[in-house]
Amino acid sequence: MIRGIVEECCPQLEIVGSTDDFMEVISLIEGIKPSLVLLDIEFPAGNIFPLLERLTFKNFLIIFITAHNTYAAEAFDQNAVDYILKPVSKEAMIKAVKRAEVRIKNEIKTDISKLAQLLRTELNHSRKIPLPTSNGILFINEPDIIRCEANGRYTVIHTTTEKKLTVTKTLKEIESLLGSGHFFRVHHSHIINLEVIKKYNRGQGGTVELKDGSIVEVASSRKEELLKILLSRPGNPLH
Repeated sequence: MIRGIVEECCPQLEIVGSTDDFMEVISLIEGIKPSLVLLDIEFPAGNIFPLLERLTFKNFLIIFITAHNTYAAEAFDQNAVDYILKPVSKEAMIKAVKRAEVRIKNEIKTDISKLAQLLRTELNHSRKIPLPTSNGILFINEPDIIRCEANGRYTVIHTTTEKKLTVTKTLKEIESLLGSGHFFRVHHSHIINLEVIKKYNRGQGGTVELKDGSIVEVASSRKEELLKILLSRPGNPLH
C-alpha cells in the first residue's frame, strides 16, 4: 500500500529497497545507504527505535509511519523528522516527502541514534492504558504490565506496581488496548509483556520465565511466531 502511494504520488523518488521483516531493517539500510527512509514505527517484534540506535550509517532522513498520534511531535520537528498517521493518505505522503526534499537539499541532518533513544524512552513512560475496575477506571503505564491472564469474562493483570488487578474486560478486549509491539499472546489464556521475558525454556510449546518469577506456558501453535520475535530482539532471551 505504501509503495503504491509513493509510486503514484512521488515520482521524484526512486524506491531502492523495501522489507516488512523487522530483522532485515538494519541490514537493508546499511547496505543501500538511502537518502530517505519511510519507516513504520511498530512491528510485531517491537518498535523500531532500539534497532535505529544500532545503526552505523546515519546520513539519511526518516519519515515515520504510525497508527498512534501519541509520539512526540515536537521531538520529531526539532530533529528534522516527519511522521504520517495511518491510514496513510496521498496528501500526507506528498507533504512529508516535499519537506524531506527541502531538508535534503539544505543538508539538514538528523542524529538518528539520539532521536531513537529519546523516543523509545518517552514511549515507554508515556502510554497509559485505561483499565475498568469495580471502583472505576484505573490508568496504568503500559510498561508496568507484566502479564494478563484470562479469568472468564474478567482479566487478571499482573503489574510491577500492583500485585494483581482484576478488570471487567475479556482478555481479547485487553489485547486490543495494548501496544502491538510490546505484548504477545502466548496462549489462549495469557498475554505477556515481551520486555520482561527473562528466559525461554524449550519444549513442545515451551515456557517463558518473566522477571517477576512467573512461568507461563506457550501454546505449540504460538511457538514459532514467538521464537521469531525473540530472535529479532536485541539481547534475546533464548537458551
